[in-house]
Amino acid sequence: MKHFLHLSSLLTAVLVINTVQAQFVVKDSYFNATGVSNQGIVSGYEAQAGPYSLWDPIANTTISIGGAAPGQGVGGNANFSADGNLISGTNYDVITFDPQWERNVLNQYSYIFTDIEFPPYQDQRGFAAAQTLTYDGNGLVLRTEDGGETWEPVFTDNQHHGIETMSFPDYFTGFIAGWNGFFAKTTDGGTTWNPSSPATGVYMYTAMAFKDELNGVLTAQLDMGTDVYLTSDGGASWQTGSGLAAIPYKITYVSGDTYFLVTNDGQIQKSTNNGLNWTTVYDAPGMLLGIAFYDDMTGIATGEDYFYMTTDGGLTWIQRSIPGTSVLWRDVAWSDANHIILTGTPDAIYESHDGGATWFWANESIFTGEPALYDIFINGSYAHICGSQGNFYKKSVIYEQNIAEMSVYNTTTQEWSFLGNLGFTVDNTRSSGYNISSDGSTIVGNSWADPALGNGTTLFTHGVAWNEEEGLIDLGSIFDSINRSTRANAVSGDGSVVVGFQDYNGPWKAAYWKKNPDGGYFPNQYLLLDPRGDSLDEYNQLGYAGVVSDDGLWVGGDGDYATNDEPWIWSEATGYQSLGRIADGPGNVNGINEDGSVVVGWFNVSMWDPSVPFIWIKGSMMNLNDYIADTLGFAMANSPTWAVSAMSKNGKYVTGWGYDPTIGTWGDYFTWWLDLSTVTKTGGTQPDAVSVYPNPATNLITVNSNQSIDHIEIYNVSGQLAMTVPSVSRSTSVDISSLTKGIYLIKTISDETIMTRKFVKR
Repeated sequence: MKHFLHLSSLLTAVLVINTVQAQFVVKDSYFNATGVSNQGIVSGYEAQAGPYSLWDPIANTTISIGGAAPGQGVGGNANFSADGNLISGTNYDVITFDPQWERNVLNQYSYIFTDIEFPPYQDQRGFAAAQTLTYDGNGLVLRTEDGGETWEPVFTDNQHHGIETMSFPDYFTGFIAGWNGFFAKTTDGGTTWNPSSPATGVYMYTAMAFKDELNGVLTAQLDMGTDVYLTSDGGASWQTGSGLAAIPYKITYVSGDTYFLVTNDGQIQKSTNNGLNWTTVYDAPGMLLGIAFYDDMTGIATGEDYFYMTTDGGLTWIQRSIPGTSVLWRDVAWSDANHIILTGTPDAIYESHDGGATWFWANESIFTGEPALYDIFINGSYAHICGSQGNFYKKSVIYEQNIAEMSVYNTTTQEWSFLGNLGFTVDNTRSSGYNISSDGSTIVGNSWADPALGNGTTLFTHGVAWNEEEGLIDLGSIFDSINRSTRANAVSGDGSVVVGFQDYNGPWKAAYWKKNPDGGYFPNQYLLLDPRGDSLDEYNQLGYAGVVSDDGLWVGGDGDYATNDEPWIWSEATGYQSLGRIADGPGNVNGINEDGSVVVGWFNVSMWDPSVPFIWIKGSMMNLNDYIADTLGFAMANSPTWAVSAMSKNGKYVTGWGYDPTIGTWGDYFTWWLDLSTVTKTGGTQPDAVSVYPNPATNLITVNSNQSIDHIEIYNVSGQLAMTVPSVSRSTSVDISSLTKGIYLIKTISDETIMTRKFVKR
């Protein structure tokens, strides 16, 4: 990647201003920066992925340190302690699972469990349906909220409504059906059930499958004959299909509008129009009891001693058996393309690890030969089997798994250490590390929390903090009862103040935790525009808090509707202070120095317009590109910086990204690093307090200054005077609609100074 300065081909440019050295460096490949150390080393990850790497801008070298970076689909950011020796972040812990089957006999529910199911993407909530007898028995539905470790009844029956089949297309919506024409639906995860009658004259509903909460197929044995019904409105109404060859035992949804079923007379049947019409694709000797597909092409139907496999979407089926077995195979399931599980009567579980070529007896060590096993369900991490006499089996189908966990990296030992979690795993993540205190004593982030703390259903996270004395500390949430997430984004130098966000019914609002001298942290509080106002008024709550000064006195955060999109800082002593604006769109704060006197961030203008980075110094905000060009003396050409990613804790270094349209065919992103040295300190060069926005502009520009302005002059690139604006105030809007498109210089003239800015007329 080319560099972006009107200098030599060197990547590093140096300018001496008032004996103070400042440097601006562009990386020769894009690097997603997440932090920068007090020594100027940038942390992040390359190629929009990971793992974490460290970039030395002066040496222009990059080394990998491992870890699980955000680009790998996990949370967290790599940030440095003051000495640069410790780095917050997230890493993968390798978790091993016991591959053996475990039996759990529910003696208090000595029913025949005919169906077990977990809603999509769930590994904790599941359901098991049962009947007291295989003929005209009473019904039962159990629910688990801990992955099958414990079960509680959510439906009981004494009216001979034994449950034969069940389907849960989502977390809350489920259907059960069985004897004597019984059918019922739940929309609250099984807590309540509403019976209805899809058809009349039904002796028993035999099989059911829903592809989503609206579309499903239900089969029935009638008082005379069989029938099939389909719904497209979640069971509110039903249409009768045709073509059944015999009594269906099991139905499965494959994809699109395609379903398969098997019958008690050995037929495998297929429907390509959501169950409306059925055709027989194979006739097997004897009855068939189970069917499942791994994908559109590969499926298995199970029966007496034999099972039948297709690899062409059901066009052809090959009969197979397992030598030395005599089993009534009732069901089949895949954990992946190679791992298949068969189960049946008596009490048999067989597995294949090579796509069905060979099989082994998986539950031989605990086989009793007594219960009949009916149904298998694999919910991602575990396989579950249910059967008669209250028998349940469970095993992990993942032998080894990478689980992301909040961690800290030691640059001296080059090792990651895991810091713990709150005990729940979602999408291979338990917890994530986002920041570290200057003294290295405290690491903050978030962790998946117990849904039972809220409504028992919604997954959510809690902000967490770790220190060596107390270990992992749950920072909690104001709204545990309704499962609203929190996250800790930043921490003060000594760990005494933690800031982040609280999910408030959708918007992310600032969260603020203070250290409790007796241990842990006090409950989080909102930061308010008006401390006298309602703390639960979202228009009085400051938005997402991303940074805190090293002294713990200043918090910085993003603008939202409550602050008219203006970024802000806050302290206990002074309260809320707007940083102002130099561009349209919400302003984001991404860095603050140790005493809160320097803040950096960017304005997210729109999807189609460049973002505008800013630097705010002791009450004055200006475009960071202007600061780099005018105060530090670098010409940015066609490649301005767009956004600030991070600032070092001491305020000396800043890093971020920009976009250069001249790279390649479509342009490309670049990563930059700026050494402010002491130019922002007392005695060094201060930014003049003049800003121009929007830039580029079409018809109107606004000129802001914290000094008085006598008048404004606008010149074209040839040095010709194009406009004069007399008698202006410190904030003035200028109509530039009469100017032609191009680059202009705008000069603000006062008794004290003359300042020049560049802008583009579109």
